[in-house]
Amino acid sequence: LGALSFLVSGGFCVEVPLTLLDENVYPKAKCLDGSPGGYYAQEAKDAASKNKWVIYLKGGGECDTEEYCLEQSQTKHGSSKYISPKWDSTQYISYIASDNCRDNPEFCTWNQITNPYCSQDLHSGQVDVPSEDTWGLYFAGHFIIEAILDEMDMFTNKLSDATDIILLGASAGGIGTWMHIDYLAQRYPKAKVSGLTVAGHYFYANYYTGPDSTTDMELADFTESGWESAYHLYNSYIDESCRDVYETNNQSPAPCMLSSFSQPHVSSEVYIVQSQTDSVVLKYHDNWPEDHMNDAPEQEYTEEWHANMTAAVAPLLESSRNGVFAAACYTHTDFLAKKPVINGVGFMEAFTNFYYNRTTSEGFNFVDDCGEMCNSNCV
Repeated sequence: LGALSFLVSGGFCVEVPLTLLDENVYPKAKCLDGSPGGYYAQEAKDAASKNKWVIYLKGGGECDTEEYCLEQSQTKHGSSKYISPKWDSTQYISYIASDNCRDNPEFCTWNQITNPYCSQDLHSGQVDVPSEDTWGLYFAGHFIIEAILDEMDMFTNKLSDATDIILLGASAGGIGTWMHIDYLAQRYPKAKVSGLTVAGHYFYANYYTGPDSTTDMELADFTESGWESAYHLYNSYIDESCRDVYETNNQSPAPCMLSSFSQPHVSSEVYIVQSQTDSVVLKYHDNWPEDHMNDAPEQEYTEEWHANMTAAVAPLLESSRNGVFAAACYTHTDFLAKKPVINGVGFMEAFTNFYYNRTTSEGFNFVDDCGEMCNSNCV
């Protein structure tokens, strides 16, 4: 590792340089187009935090068609050629992967690692040899994660010496967090390993087919058959316990890509932050026309979608390994430390209560019950 891997600062870190993975050392860790994966990293700011880590899997959609994957391979979501050479975690919604101690007082001094996401496979892919079936592209998100962890194991503050690791993921990264959290816990058995997902807990899509339905989904097919196809396209790494259960029953383990199916099999603790009416999933996965959101057919569909999300988070509310912050907002990943709030509490305070076991579940399980899109404090 070179010195440029980290930018250490006693205050806010303004710019963190991108470190590209050495292709000779990590030949499998490639972006969609075959360029090397990379990461942004900041060293802990004080001695008390030297063995504490936040690893952030960023979002950025996913692709499952030749046309869209080739398009994405020429953007920052599919090639490190277009990823910003520097990262300012104080200027973006970075959740607990921010060194802004005003908004993130509990975790701002920890080692902070950001995976910018350039594989378009929900961080799950294990395709290191492109073929006609993958349109000449790589889907190697899992290999990139492995390589980043290997790099951090060799740094001065060795990840292998960690006492605390939080795997944070938003959107595609949130989905990827569920697939990797137990892998991380098994790799680092001495550490307390926890997950925090923002917009990462979903269920099969059931397309809106009413008036004005859209026909060109920008993102991947979230129907049951779509997930099956994506599992094989990406050769996805999934939670191993979930996979074993499905394979033992002679069933495809593709459902394990979704936490609605994998959650009962995931041993690690995971906290979810979720919108009860997800704007990105509705528009780009479900054929739902936002321009007509106030029309009766569209409202009927969002009522059903809201009910499905309510049902999807219910098992997590009953689990000792999970916590929930589910806001009645029309958004995707827009959650700030103190906005939205539920009963006066933002997700950051709720998660901190969960992580440090400071309260009973009443102090970290928050689910709006006012109806649809009725939280007045949404971002």
